[in-house]
Parts: sequence; structure tokens; C-alpha cells
Amino acid sequence: MSDFPEIFLDKVGKPLEQSISLQDYSNFKIGGRADYFFEATSTSELANSMSIAREQAIPYYIIGGGYNLLFDDDGFRGLIIKNRVEGIKQRQKRVEIEVFSGTPLSDVLQFSMEEGLTGFEFLAGIPGTIGGAVHGNAGAFGHSIGEFLKEAEILDERCQRIKVKRDYFGFEYRYSLLKEKQSVFLAAMFVLQEGEREKMKALIRDNLEKRKEKHPPLDVPCAGSFFKNPIFPDGKRVPAAYLLDKVGVKKLAVGGAAVYSGQANFIINKGDASARDVLQLAEELKQRVKKGYGIDLEEEVIFLPASPPLP
Repeated sequence: MSDFPEIFLDKVGKPLEQSISLQDYSNFKIGGRADYFFEATSTSELANSMSIAREQAIPYYIIGGGYNLLFDDDGFRGLIIKNRVEGIKQRQKRVEIEVFSGTPLSDVLQFSMEEGLTGFEFLAGIPGTIGGAVHGNAGAFGHSIGEFLKEAEILDERCQRIKVKRDYFGFEYRYSLLKEKQSVFLAAMFVLQEGEREKMKALIRDNLEKRKEKHPPLDVPCAGSFFKNPIFPDGKRVPAAYLLDKVGVKKLAVGGAAVYSGQANFIINKGDASARDVLQLAEELKQRVKKGYGIDLEEEVIFLPASPPLP
């Protein structure tokens, strides 16, 4: 829509960027150009940009840190909204903190450390924002973000700001109802516990060392664990990396995409990978596990096609 930038500027008060390379906003360093791009730094900007896109029938997608996300080689025919609504507030009860959705997880962990509040040590080394973590119920070392959420503020399907309790999200393993609803997470109150800083620091160091042993170095383009850990018929959840290792995928590559040698559930960009390379490699991994174990692996990484349906 040729007059969309003018309409957007008039209603939001800030201009859109146009023809922006999505590689710069993806930890995978993959993706074509988005027609429109906007960084929202307040909840009102976030709500207004969504509302205008809906009114003008412009497809849109909200991103945080760009992790767990694979952009299309053809970019995005619509509006990418980067959530930069950041901030942390302490509530009246000292163990309760309110966090805005665009806040980096590293900032949340640092804040809780400084305040002597324990519970979030499992976040150490996990990239991205609190919004992305809640969206996918991110977790590690036996904990997940949903355990600590008490209540939240969201934008519902009509772009109205409402408050909801924890049950609204329907948290499960690597899942929240935000993956199915048109609502958007704005901020949440989390409940932690009083802790001893030295014990917290020791646990964080331990968690970081464990991640370092298995995860690609931070300078290697990657979207994190590619597949969710599946459940066997007996109800036991098995690491996807274990199954992938057993079917011998660690030396597989397609174009510039390759399985990480240190842990089979990571696909890395060797420098010139396309989204097509990644998707073809992922499909090969799925087929091998299906053939070897009869298990259908489910992607944890989200692929955003260039021309998605309107929300």
C-alpha cells in the first residue's frame, strides 16, 4: 500500500523505515528485506503500530532479540515491529518485579542478582527478551519462565490493553497460548524469592559452563535449539539432541547450513547459509529421526514466511 508510510507517520508520530535487511535483526544472520520496519519504544507505539497495520490490511510480525527465528530469503511483505519496550520495576512486595516485554533476559538476571532475588539463575546464557521467553515458555536446567509469572498485561485481539493471570497463558513445555492467539504480551509481574548472592553467583557460573560445553560460541550464527525435546509413547521426554546424535547427523550440511559438531540439535550458519538451506537440512534431520525412532520432531525455531496470512 503506497500511502501506508504517510498514514503510519500521521497516526504514530514516528516514521517507518523501508526495505530493511532482516539479516541485521536475526541471530541466524539470514533473511531478505522487509517492506517496512519500526522500532516501538513504548507500549502505546507498539499498540498503535499493530492497530494501524490491521486497519490498513498490512501483514505484521513482532520480534524481540531475533533469536529462535528464521526469516525468509525473500524477506517480509509487510511490517516488522521490533519491540524495544524495556524496563524493570520493583513492586511493593520486594520479591515481585514487573518486567516490560522488550527487556533483555540478561538485564532481568542482572537486576535480580543486584536485588538478591533468586529463581532466574536458569536464564544465564539464554539470549533474547522477556517477551520472547514468555511467548515460548523458555527454560533450562529444569525450570521455565512460566513458573514465576503471576500476572501480566497484554494487548488483546482488538489491541485493547487488559490484565490477565498466569492461567491465561496455558504454559506447557516450550509453549504458551500466545503462539495461537492474536494477543501480544506487554509486561508481567514475576515472583522470586530472597536469596544469597554468593550462592546465586555460583549457580550462574555453573549454568554458563554447562551451556558453554554444548552450545555454539556466541559469535556463531545460530537460532538456538532447533527442535523441541519429543515425548516417547511411554510418556518420557527425550532430548532431541540424543536422537539426532544416534541417527548420525553431526556431519550433515546443506549449502551454508550445517549441524553443529558439539551438539546435534543446533543448526549453524557457516557464513553464507540461506533459509532454504536451513529448512532443507532440518527436514533431513526430521526424516532420519522419523525413520530411526518413529518420532516426529517439532521445530522450536519459528520460520517466518515472506508472505504470511493477515492476522
